[in-house]
Amino acid sequence: MDPFASLAEAYEAWYETPLGAYVIAEEERALKGLLPPGESLLEVGAGTGYWLRRLPYPQKVGVEPSEAMLAVGKRRAPEATWVRAWGEALPFPDGSFDVVLLFTALEFVEDVGRVLLEARRVLRPGGALVVGVLEALSPWAALYRRLGEKGVLPWTQARFLAREDLKALLGPPEAEGEAVFLAPEAHPPYEEADQAGRRAGNRPALYLGRWR
Repeated sequence: MDPFASLAEAYEAWYETPLGAYVIAEEERALKGLLPPGESLLEVGAGTGYWLRRLPYPQKVGVEPSEAMLAVGKRRAPEATWVRAWGEALPFPDGSFDVVLLFTALEFVEDVGRVLLEARRVLRPGGALVVGVLEALSPWAALYRRLGEKGVLPWTQARFLAREDLKALLGPPEAEGEAVFLAPEAHPPYEEADQAGRRAGNRPALYLGRWR
């Protein structure tokens, strides 16, 4: 079953709400702060192509297993090359890309370890693997778990990783980033709510790491 089949067309709509706009801007700031320069980018689990449209790499490839998301992605990010494939079996030779990005994609794969091995396999020597996860110990992951328990897609099929899980799989990152400390029910001004979340010791909604 494709948990995104009924969600693809409206998948980015939340980014147009006041809270969604704040959250995605914070996530974009954190992501762009970690991405290195390079000629070629592969995004595994590229979804609707949101990041492929915004990241300035001359050669961009999006891999997406969901037919519905892939169709939207091809339409919205035609500048990228799109391939329907799964992260566990990437259809590319060894050493094909300068940067491989997995942005909140590991939550929905079958075999996290295999996906990370494949991502590293297709990196060129010295290339960068950038991984972003929905922090398992954050208030946002608590919300998404509850939604999954209630049968809300796509969270019924999600798993959540903490930064400690990624470090156990990949070793210490060469750089880290994080974003969105406010709670899912925060009220504006969101900057103040985010600062309050930091002071309260919240784990961020998004953790990012970069590995070579």
